[in-house]
Amino acid sequence: MLKLTTPLRLVWLHNKQSLIRLRYDFGREVVVIISAITLLGLFFYIFHDFLHQKVRDIPEPIRERLIAGFLVSLLLLLGPWIGGRIRRLWSEDAGWSTYTERLGENPRMLAAFRILQSCLVIGASYALYWLWLLPAFTSKPLAQGWLWQVLSLGLGAARAWWLQPSAPDRRLQLEPILDDREISRVRTLILWRWHQLTRRNRLSRLCLGLALVLQLAAIGLGAWAWPFFLIILLSMLSSLLLASAAAFQLEEDMRAIWFERQMGCSHDEYVRVYQYLCWGLGAAMGLLALTGTLVFRKPEVLPLAEAWKILPIAALFPSILPSIMFQLAPDRPLLQILVTALIGLFLGTAIYAHGLALFLVPLFTHYAKHYQSDNFYRT
Repeated sequence: MLKLTTPLRLVWLHNKQSLIRLRYDFGREVVVIISAITLLGLFFYIFHDFLHQKVRDIPEPIRERLIAGFLVSLLLLLGPWIGGRIRRLWSEDAGWSTYTERLGENPRMLAAFRILQSCLVIGASYALYWLWLLPAFTSKPLAQGWLWQVLSLGLGAARAWWLQPSAPDRRLQLEPILDDREISRVRTLILWRWHQLTRRNRLSRLCLGLALVLQLAAIGLGAWAWPFFLIILLSMLSSLLLASAAAFQLEEDMRAIWFERQMGCSHDEYVRVYQYLCWGLGAAMGLLALTGTLVFRKPEVLPLAEAWKILPIAALFPSILPSIMFQLAPDRPLLQILVTALIGLFLGTAIYAHGLALFLVPLFTHYAKHYQSDNFYRT
């Protein structure tokens, strides 16, 4: 008969890893936690004091549909995220379960451990959503919540079991990413990261895809004469997703940062690489937003004197990231995203309120870079 003592012990040891990492990197983790709590507090203050007043101007039916759509989207995204965690648990080569299997653990015990850990991940994630996140946004029950829950579980199952990556083609792996032309080091680093961002890094590619979808949705809302504030808000979210793509790529780069250091890459040179990369992403999204808005807008609802603001707002958030990426923890993308969102929210609302606030962006980036001077070699 299968005993539960060993699987439960494996579950405890598997989750104890996070506590051990916290213990041996306690000082840095405390700084990160305090910074995250401070940023979340500022977000709560801003959303409660400023955006809450703006949201009240939106008609009640539209507001309820927006909140319901946001909550349903989170629930549907939660399923694939859980599925990815479970897939890594069952297939990771360097994971805890593989290590115990090489030590001679009973396969039935390992299967029981994986099942218990999978149930723990699923139960904890969905309990956090239904018991804390959903009541924080609305007091009304989610319409057809059971159907969205089943669909979220289905997406998670597809992510975990059926959408396995295909076997790599060895011939494609041997193809060079860069050619043999003599180009500058900065351009080489930019092309390398562009390849990683658009073809290799899954989280970055997901963020880029979601950013494009949100920006197209913002253009559609403009064509349907929705309030310009909602169009700007969607453009801000799209711009933040672009910055998130760069932040996730920065996390990957931090795992092999020794390579650029061995090449003699300077702090300014490395920051310039991300600056050019983020400028390119922001400019492309800003031009798309402006072109779509000008083509589909209704002049009597959205005058040209206001419509142009969507270009700098859509390009704003990725332009901020290179100025702050070495100030706290470049290997913590969520912290980078929080800081970028907080600063971008201030600058974006200032540009939305008055066009002359656009001059604050280069002023901020100029002075913000001084606070992370030479941190490339200290990280």
